[in-house]
Amino acid sequence: AQLAEEAEQQLGLRQVEERLHRDHIHRVTKPCPEYPNYQYLCRVCSVHIENVHGAYKHIKEKRHKKNMTEKQEETELRALPAPSAGQLRAVDAVVMETARQQGISERDFEERASVVARMEEVIKTHLSGRAPGGDIISWL
Repeated sequence: AQLAEEAEQQLGLRQVEERLHRDHIHRVTKPCPEYPNYQYLCRVCSVHIENVHGAYKHIKEKRHKKNMTEKQEETELRALPAPSAGQLRAVDAVVMETARQQGISERDFEERASVVARMEEVIKTHLSGRAPGGDIISWL
């Protein structure tokens, strides 16, 4: 009877941990020296959690929900295909037509081109390898 009860508890724990896993909360395999009694880690929030009850409490917190939403959005954005050549041409045409209509001066155009070049450099430096294909500029 005790063996059957233990098996049932293990099954229940496995089901609970599968639920936690969907929220990116995982059982700690090696105890962390700073948190030796904590059994779980939320990989989205980088938070150590003491037990299952604490994990369920954490899932309901505003911060975790916000971080999960951001992670989901990031995942969806990474799954987007790179723009096609036709889409890039369409954007280019709209930008050029807007520049023509608004009467952008050559000086303004050069200043904006300089800003774009600086932004590309910042993006390449900070986000290199994070976009599909690894080239963030072509992805944008």
